[in-house]
Amino acid sequence: MKSGYSRAALRPFAARIALLSSGLLLTTAAVADQAPDQAPAPAPQQASPTAASAATVSTTDSDDSTIVVTALRRSTSIQQTPLAISAISEQTLTNMGISDSQQLARSTPSLVFRENANGGSRVIIRNIQAAGEPTVGLYYDETPVIGSVGVTNDAGGSTPEIRLFDIERAEVLRGPQGTLYGAGSMAGTVRLIFNKPNLVNYEGAVQGQVSSVAHGGWGDQEQGMVNLPLISNMLAVRIIGFRQERSGWLDNNRLGLRDFNDRSSDGGRVLARFKPNEDVTLDGLAVIQNTRGWNNNWNYQSYLGGDQPYDQNYESLQPQTDKLRVYSGTLNWNLGFAALTAVGSYSDRALTANFDYSPYFRTASNNATATSAGCKNYNSTGGASCTPTQLTGYKQYALSLDPITAYQPQDTTTTSEEIRLSSVGDTRFKWTIGGYGSHRTADILSQLNTVDPATGRMLTPVSAVPVVVGSVTRAPTVAYQRTVADVLDQYAGFGEVSYDVTSKLSLTAGTRYFNYKKATTGAVQIGNPVIGVVVSPATTARFSENGTVSKFNVDYKFSDDLLGYAQASQGFRPGGVNQVIGLPDKLGPYKSDSLWDYEAGLKSSWLDRKVIINADIFQINWNNIQSSAQTTTAQSNGSTFSFITNAGKVRVRGAEFESTYRPRERLVLQASGSYTLARLQGNQTAPAGITITGAGVDGDYVPFTPKVTAQAAAQYTFPISGGLEILARGDVNYIGDSWTVYHRTNAYQQKLPGYSITGLRSGVQSDDDRWGAYLFVNNLFDKIGLTNKSNGASQGGADAVRVLAEMPRVIGLDFRFRF
Repeated sequence: MKSGYSRAALRPFAARIALLSSGLLLTTAAVADQAPDQAPAPAPQQASPTAASAATVSTTDSDDSTIVVTALRRSTSIQQTPLAISAISEQTLTNMGISDSQQLARSTPSLVFRENANGGSRVIIRNIQAAGEPTVGLYYDETPVIGSVGVTNDAGGSTPEIRLFDIERAEVLRGPQGTLYGAGSMAGTVRLIFNKPNLVNYEGAVQGQVSSVAHGGWGDQEQGMVNLPLISNMLAVRIIGFRQERSGWLDNNRLGLRDFNDRSSDGGRVLARFKPNEDVTLDGLAVIQNTRGWNNNWNYQSYLGGDQPYDQNYESLQPQTDKLRVYSGTLNWNLGFAALTAVGSYSDRALTANFDYSPYFRTASNNATATSAGCKNYNSTGGASCTPTQLTGYKQYALSLDPITAYQPQDTTTTSEEIRLSSVGDTRFKWTIGGYGSHRTADILSQLNTVDPATGRMLTPVSAVPVVVGSVTRAPTVAYQRTVADVLDQYAGFGEVSYDVTSKLSLTAGTRYFNYKKATTGAVQIGNPVIGVVVSPATTARFSENGTVSKFNVDYKFSDDLLGYAQASQGFRPGGVNQVIGLPDKLGPYKSDSLWDYEAGLKSSWLDRKVIINADIFQINWNNIQSSAQTTTAQSNGSTFSFITNAGKVRVRGAEFESTYRPRERLVLQASGSYTLARLQGNQTAPAGITITGAGVDGDYVPFTPKVTAQAAAQYTFPISGGLEILARGDVNYIGDSWTVYHRTNAYQQKLPGYSITGLRSGVQSDDDRWGAYLFVNNLFDKIGLTNKSNGASQGGADAVRVLAEMPRVIGLDFRFRF
């Protein structure tokens, strides 16, 4: 598929690439020109995040409160960082059995991942949740990773899952990060910092696992890492590979399938580091990640009616594939007066999803009348009612399309560049300035394709015209086809300064100027009268916007063990333009939404750091919310396509805490949680003639946002003979009730009950942390923890509920070895 954009439209992007490339070449030339025997200028003293975190993960009893983080674009101890941030070390992730980014919610307050049916998840922090661009930024080291926009412009709903093997730490920044991280970080940022190549030592690690899923079968996982210093103290590479085969647990009794939703993933990561002298470091990164699986939703109504859980029983299968590629280069250069960082990245994500659409056509046939829009469209009555004969023909046509699948392959490519200067050293005046640019293109194909009723598989080859196979002429397999090309360009300049008024009092202020341009081109190649769509030529809609966001922070060090801070910060995310068939031109664009966050917090250590307690309270005022809406019959000739508009405002009030208690050596107790109320302020309203999906009224809670999240853990290690020790750990994660749409009188509203998931892990390991073997259980009590519910016309109406749930109980054995 081609986006349809001219070379002229890409020239500004090409110019940015050329500018960054020139800068990197000049840097390399300057480094190479320095004589080998010339002593580099002494670097100002500052903490090394790699070394600091390595110290914390060298033992199984790691203390995450000592981690050095770089959330402020400079190195600071987490307990001396004046913002709401959680940092999870590699050792803690290993001890918890966390292997991918979506599991980070098990250790972090206010963080929620909502798995979506068509690939990826929506990341939610502090209950800021809505359709459109992401509200939480996900960073692969310095590279932003964004979901696919799809036909509904909902990039925030398909954030990819990232493997976490050989990771240095994960940082979760709660609250807007608009000045330093920009768009997509309106509610917070998740940063995944991976281990960098060791320039001196050869290293290696392997990890393996076998597991059994309740209601399913067996699976396995293998991961490995090797570190190779090619030129001591100058050049090294670090190579990581992984492979996973996960058993399925869903059945499809309609098609006679058992445990069919197995999943396989594989890929790797290569990191290279070149350090020609003490002042210059060049890092390269290449990531490949492939996933093949299935849509994991299943029929909830049949379960409530007495059937077994985890039965999909749909007429068509729903396979998915997800291929992610990330490439980046990062330059860090200590210039003496400042530290220069330049980052260039390219990512490509190919996501393909199928969704069973059979109930829509079956319901359309069963419920059709002489005045139905579909019948009028099919028979071209010019608005007159159908005759009995015409109605019968229409019903037969609609039923002939059952079973059918919605097929949506989409390819998203993103390039981004950032260059910034930051002050160095422990000075009273600290600053960061920089610029950012990104270019994202997405090409989406949306089809409705017929399905083999015996196997549930989409018929191939896919064809929009009759296909002759030998003496047999097959009917067209494509009942509808639409293409969308989406382009988003963003530019930004940012700065942040911090001044130590005294040795205890510090003031910080920052701002960011943003400018974005959005263009969306859409066309319908094959229409369908049942859904009210006719063939239409390619049309392009455009929208652009600019503005600023700000941040103000004051922190006070009462002592070495007590830090207090207060902050007011602003966040935003880009608006855009809808490409929806039949939508009036005036409803095409939608604006950015923004918020102000006001918070205060304390970070404290007690009893010689045996007790760590961090807490904060906040209020968020969120305006001009991007909300999902639907076209009406009059607007779209019977279409039910969704689009985005700005409607309503929300106030969020909440509190968060994290605590660690070490009552004795080798025993660690942890607890964290959040209580958050996100409610509409006034009724949601939209332009005349527009229907808001689940339109909310004053006081309604934001959909899919729980009031309460809670996490607790206990870990104990005790030595046995011969340099061995036993590790025992238990974790509990709770997520509270939520609702799927606004307004309780809405027929489509469903409740998501709260649930808790318990995990246990125990095993034997060496006391130098070189190897370990463990038995683990996830979801100990085999809870059916519902993470998502959906219903609607495509599924057969308000009573046809499909759900996504936590994995059933998993029992397994894993081992790890470092050398």
